[in-house]
Amino acid sequence: MRAPGLVGAFLALLTMLAAFGVGFLVLFGATLAAAAAAYLAWPLVFAPAFSQWVFGEPRAPFWKLFLLLLAAGFVVKAFRRR
Repeated sequence: MRAPGLVGAFLALLTMLAAFGVGFLVLFGATLAAAAAAYLAWPLVFAPAFSQWVFGEPRAPFWKLFLLLLAAGFVVKAFRRR
């Protein structure tokens, strides 16, 4: 039996990246969807002057919205009674 070689190593790398991507989506999928919705709705709801004051840019950056919603989710889960 021959060793898989470079093709096998490349396929293993692709499998590892796919597993990482699925895990990332399982952990952060809802937050990513909420951040995407907020990113699209932000200019319709808030003025550029407000965005400049809050984020330092005329439009809210996606990664800042993602981190904001991620932190909000942690706070809500921490204080929710079961």
